[in-house]
Amino acid sequence: MIVSNGYFMKAKKRRSTICSNCESPLEESFNFCPVCGQSNTTSNITFGILISEFVDNYLGLESKMAHSVAPFLLSPGKLTNRFQDGKIKHFIHPVRLYLVLSVFYFFVVSYLLSFDLSELSDNNDFNIPADVTLSELRYNAEMDILSDTIKYNMLSDSLKNQYAGITNFNTLYDSLLTTYDKDELGKLKAEFNLMDLTKGSDEGVLTRAGRLARDKRISNDAFLDSLNSGKNGGISFWNDTMGDHTKEQIREIFKDNNGFKSFVLGNLPLMMFLLIPLFGAVLKLVYIRRKHLYIKHIVHALHVHSFAYFIYGAGLLIMFKLITETNLPNWDITVTRSLVGGALFFGVSTYVYISFLNVYKQHWFKTLVKFNIVGFVYVNFLFVFFGTEIFISFWYY
Repeated sequence: MIVSNGYFMKAKKRRSTICSNCESPLEESFNFCPVCGQSNTTSNITFGILISEFVDNYLGLESKMAHSVAPFLLSPGKLTNRFQDGKIKHFIHPVRLYLVLSVFYFFVVSYLLSFDLSELSDNNDFNIPADVTLSELRYNAEMDILSDTIKYNMLSDSLKNQYAGITNFNTLYDSLLTTYDKDELGKLKAEFNLMDLTKGSDEGVLTRAGRLARDKRISNDAFLDSLNSGKNGGISFWNDTMGDHTKEQIREIFKDNNGFKSFVLGNLPLMMFLLIPLFGAVLKLVYIRRKHLYIKHIVHALHVHSFAYFIYGAGLLIMFKLITETNLPNWDITVTRSLVGGALFFGVSTYVYISFLNVYKQHWFKTLVKFNIVGFVYVNFLFVFFGTEIFISFWYY
């Protein structure tokens, strides 16, 4: 079988002039041996040929990609129109293009987010001492990093037993003033030995939370209580009405925030792929009077998403690997990254708008209105899907 654009030459590299089974003479054009019926192919090929065939057959990144690059990047909507016209032989399939570029994009995102979440928290310059007096524990502002539960557990049993019905540190301290004066309380020591709390001065909020979450001596309630206080305001988005599973899940996330982050990112590609038919459905509704088949909208959705993945993936690498204080010491990195991010968003939005014009062929103003309607609905879908994905990931992590 002879195929144009170089495919026949690739096939000949796998052909033989002698059947490897019955040793009958063959012509290179034979697909099968006319004597025994075995496929006319040989495994006696170079490693380079094997890799080349794998890339071309399974990823479509050789001749088809070469034909697809220019229209994909420079002619918005052209690949969609070609596919609709049935001219798909020399161009990469839209699903394959989507899968390749989505792998690229999510790999970049995972790579850039591979740092510890604790780097996002404010530095905490509080250095917890080996021991502390009760007065310091009550009145020293730096001790606000410790929750009331932790402060109470630091007290000796002899002090707590004097007022067995009180489990609140501040209330107990006020009660102790009826027995001891402030000078005496200023000499009584509270101990940190019940919990591993003595850490260096560079410990941040999330670092402390992760350490406490891994301390098996602390109950889930005490752990959550420790998060609701702190020198920097703590982390408080839960309440006392939570179920045991919810509390356990919160603690599991703080135990291994990188693991949870990877779990969430691992589910994002599936979430985005499920959005494609919804995006196509929105296009179908917006252009319902144009009588386009639903499959055309799906193909269009695959192409514009693929372009966005490519541009945003490459842009993120530029923003966080090239635009750095090391490479650009005299630049305002935050402003520069913001400008690049804005340019990327504007570029992708312009590409999609032009693609709408070329695919659906309506007046520019009507297209602009529909483009914004589709964008608004799609953004809301993104929020709903992402929120759902976060919830499911949290619940089953």
